Amino acid sequence: MEKNMLSLFSASQNIWKVLLALGFSIGVLALVCMKFVQQTSNLASVWLPTALLITVLFHYRYRDWIPLFCAAALGLAAAQTLAGAPFLSYWPYILNNFIEAGICVLLLRKLLPAQDPLSGPTNWIKFLAVAVIFSPLLSSAISTLLIMHSHSARELKQHFATWYISEAVGVLSLAQFGLIYQRGYWQQLGHSRRLYKLLLTLVLTLLSGFLALKWLPYPFAFIILPLLWTAARLPRVEAFFIFLCMTLMITLLQSTGSISVKLHFTPFPESLLFTPLILILLPANAMAMAMHALRVEKSYITQSESRFRNAMEYSAIGMALVSPLGKWLQVNKSLCNLLGYEANDFKTLTVQEIVDPEDLSKDQSLLQQLLDGEIQSYQIEKRYLCRNGERVWALLAMSLVRDDNQNPLYFISQIKDISELKRTEITNKRLSEALHEEKERLYITLNAINEAVISTDRHMNITFMNPVAEKMTGWAEPQAQGKLVSSIVHISVGRDGPRVDNLMQFEINKNLPLSVDQSLILHGHHTGQFDVQVAVSQLRTLKDDPIGIVLVIQNVSKSRELMRQLSYTASHDLLTGLSNRGSFEESLKSALQLTADKHQHHSLAFIDLDYFKAINDTAGHAAGDELLRQLSYLMQDQIRNSDKLARLGGDEFALILFNCPQEQGLQVIRQLVRKINEFQFTWNNQLYRIGASAGITRIVDTSVNGSEYMAQADVACYTAKNSGRGQVFNYEAQQKRLSPRPI
Repeated sequence: MEKNMLSLFSASQNIWKVLLALGFSIGVLALVCMKFVQQTSNLASVWLPTALLITVLFHYRYRDWIPLFCAAALGLAAAQTLAGAPFLSYWPYILNNFIEAGICVLLLRKLLPAQDPLSGPTNWIKFLAVAVIFSPLLSSAISTLLIMHSHSARELKQHFATWYISEAVGVLSLAQFGLIYQRGYWQQLGHSRRLYKLLLTLVLTLLSGFLALKWLPYPFAFIILPLLWTAARLPRVEAFFIFLCMTLMITLLQSTGSISVKLHFTPFPESLLFTPLILILLPANAMAMAMHALRVEKSYITQSESRFRNAMEYSAIGMALVSPLGKWLQVNKSLCNLLGYEANDFKTLTVQEIVDPEDLSKDQSLLQQLLDGEIQSYQIEKRYLCRNGERVWALLAMSLVRDDNQNPLYFISQIKDISELKRTEITNKRLSEALHEEKERLYITLNAINEAVISTDRHMNITFMNPVAEKMTGWAEPQAQGKLVSSIVHISVGRDGPRVDNLMQFEINKNLPLSVDQSLILHGHHTGQFDVQVAVSQLRTLKDDPIGIVLVIQNVSKSRELMRQLSYTASHDLLTGLSNRGSFEESLKSALQLTADKHQHHSLAFIDLDYFKAINDTAGHAAGDELLRQLSYLMQDQIRNSDKLARLGGDEFALILFNCPQEQGLQVIRQLVRKINEFQFTWNNQLYRIGASAGITRIVDTSVNGSEYMAQADVACYTAKNSGRGQVFNYEAQQKRLSPRPI
């Protein structure tokens, strides 16, 4: 009873300390930020109290929110009073801040893990969407509604943008630092050499930022470089801390008049003058998260390698790595104890020298099958010669490791002393079966490190699940034991594809070819969906009777998503979404192959925009990029899904009309050019006209390569441009290439 009363008293003391600290901190931050607002400045003020409140609310239970809101309200009210604001005028804005913080934290708790909210790039993007975009926009809209009847439309826009930018910068610079900060971090840092590294990096970053702001043109373009350097150099907590310090330094210098940031974009709204801070913080934070992900991945790899080394070194049975030539590469202590040799002695020996001569030829055929890829592993009983001359019976389990090109690297040998088993037939039979099951389970376990592992009995009922399997499936091991594996593990081909009912098709010795879009998906119980690779191995007795299976599930969501992104980027133009030159050349090869195999004739067109440079020069490159996107959509609407449209670069496009007669192809290109010539492009309330010229050639002869066909279409297009533009010319054999082409 006394202990319970003491713990309650201690908890109440702690919450009062938190409330006092929160109220005081928010009051000081609000007062400082309001002082910044009152100073003459080209930049909008950063607003930090809401970001601090979001951080505190995220880490505390819902039942503590009311006193936390009260403490924050008192702090904000005190700051507003000291700043000279009327008592009744600021309460709606304080309530608005609380609505923003509350909604933001509710969404973050739904979307982010509580232990490490920013554990990866995906969670960081969710944080940006909720805390930096949605919540500040909502708060800005409410704030604008509060003053709608007393301000002009221009002032309302100014107020909306200023409020949003101030809140967004505050959250981006402070909130994510607070979300991942762990209590005691600074104390641990103070007892390590990393503190000096942090201080040195902080001084260099702030100094370079100050020099850039003071003397360099386009200062924010230079400030981002030390921030990226910081993100790559330091852990994310320390990097976020330096980003916060840089934000505060820029705001302080600007508000005190020590520097004057002049943006070089004259139409830039004054209300958005804090946008450069967002533009330097976003890539820096993204770099910090990417480096964190790389460090975590490297740590996983290091731990996996360490576990493998330890598993081999401290294994109860003899284990060795042997080269294809029979040299001992590495041996463990158990093997040294078994044969009586020191580890260094094996370096001067070969496998043949310590195997009984009568048993040397026992596994030659099995070894050759292993090298030829006909089998994955084999087991055999052999006699080995000890250092003292004695012979030891051992069960040898041999498997082969290959490199990426399927060339043999080394053998994994597992050597178990079975001398005692050989002495009596009954003992040998019983222990041999047990050893077989143990060896098979050991083999599967060693290949399932850090992956989800599920084992079953002969009736497919679950007998074991490791923690990774519990986390991925959403089932605890005690709940899953005794249930059919099909009722716990739900796997489909593709996210919305058919469910996989027969897990035995994923046996290790079988291959199930699947495309990237048909990847296997594990549907967890309230844990989401995972891209996975699945391997199944049957557990059998020496009589080949099945006793169950071991299911190994590897989470490959990140690697598959990266493969999809890399595949798309490598074959598409990032501006228009069309195929790029490399992808188009592959399609041209396919067209030539169709011509050779099926005698199909195709049309190849080269399309060059007219007057595009004039729009770029007058309206700017942003207008040119938007025009290219709209024209890409226009051209795609005019062709078949089977045709191939690509952007080769600049304002040049190419089109393959597969299996298309000559007249039909010419008609399609003329219709396409006419649509472009009639297209009206509006930018900043200004109307622009553009045209196109096109050249077309026929793909009928497989003896002509793709480059020559491209050259023919280019010659025809150039003829069209020289003939008045806005026209389509068909390539004729008598035409000659004209060079150089004018730009």
